[in-house]
Amino acid sequence: MSSTLNVFRYTFLGFGLVAGYRYDRKLKRQAADLQEQNAYNQQLKLVEEAKLAYSKENPTEVKTNETPVDGTKFDLEDPNLDYGKVILNAVETLKN
Repeated sequence: MSSTLNVFRYTFLGFGLVAGYRYDRKLKRQAADLQEQNAYNQQLKLVEEAKLAYSKENPTEVKTNETPVDGTKFDLEDPNLDYGKVILNAVETLKN
């Protein structure tokens, strides 16, 4: 009976060691993933801050599809736009 008890004791001890080792690896992997995610989030935050600082230092003009036609501005998406005037004005500017 004593030998059977020792077999069970060492078997469960082995299972416990294997389970503990796997659990330790799982926790270390989770900690590494969390650290990697935090580093990535920090980099994203720095990129956003850099974009904001750059946009403050270098404001850009918003370009539109508006160009002067006969001294007025036009919008290419305007349904009432006179394309004839636009084309004639473009030809006139090419001649000058």
